[in-house]
Amino acid sequence: MSTLPEVLEKLRGLDAPKQLAIVDGFGGRENLEAWLRGEKRMTLEDVIRKLFDHTGRCIPAHLGITSKACDENRGFNVELPELGYGKLHQIITGCFPKEMEFIDQRRFVAEAEVLKKKYTGDELVGNFFKRARPILLPRHDAQKDMGASLNELFVPAVEQVYKKAYPDRNFVNYRKADLVGNVSIIPGTGHDELVAMMAEKSFAAWYSPNPFQGFSINAQREAMKILMQYGFALAGGVDTAVAAVAYAGEMSRDFKTPVYTCSALSWRSAGYSLRFFACGFEFFFGLPDVLFGACGRGSGGLVLFR
Repeated sequence: MSTLPEVLEKLRGLDAPKQLAIVDGFGGRENLEAWLRGEKRMTLEDVIRKLFDHTGRCIPAHLGITSKACDENRGFNVELPELGYGKLHQIITGCFPKEMEFIDQRRFVAEAEVLKKKYTGDELVGNFFKRARPILLPRHDAQKDMGASLNELFVPAVEQVYKKAYPDRNFVNYRKADLVGNVSIIPGTGHDELVAMMAEKSFAAWYSPNPFQGFSINAQREAMKILMQYGFALAGGVDTAVAAVAYAGEMSRDFKTPVYTCSALSWRSAGYSLRFFACGFEFFFGLPDVLFGACGRGSGGLVLFR
């Protein structure tokens, strides 16, 4: 039997609000009384703090962010179709120079399915796949000059596919003369690791266009402290461009699609990033994006690659 000091120690801090919480935790006074009489059992289990909600959006409170974030505006939305690996392989490989190296379709399927199997049952991150679809990244060294890679290869590929999907619309690259030598990767976002892997080989990945909708760019970068542990990279320009090639009809549909920030990149100075966004008759790239503002329309992408 407990001594008086032991009893007092056990009860220390159990003020009225906590006592009420205990009663509520049992589902009411009747359940608590039944447990005390030995008529019912209570089972305790750890609460899983999922990093993605049931729609595939990251949960700010579970990622420990301190920068600005707001609710997503679901009036701005995009749902990527399930095109099938064969179709995706054909679209992506067909929009880059013939000398660009890609893995074949069989390896594309195998690598993508291994990644999905690895994480789809994970209670913490499995909901990522609610918004994510596979992409195929080429072997290409963008580490030498990210701006040149975007300007000469990746943004032109987006323009090509966009004009094919929407012949009566315009594509505008606002930074066409101002990318070379002016784009750098933000460390601690995982994007440097993704780009380093691209320099060595082509590989499959999974891309979600708007898991951070409502997060400021600073908040997105902050969230990567946790998400990098699960094989994720914050999207920059090359991966967002490949996704915009693969899913051009949906990602550039109209004004009601999200703004796609290249959140792992800075342009000219640490204070600015870049973005893709659509309006009714045009698809734009290159307008600078500030880091601290939270907008319910915008989101950086998230890439699962290892």
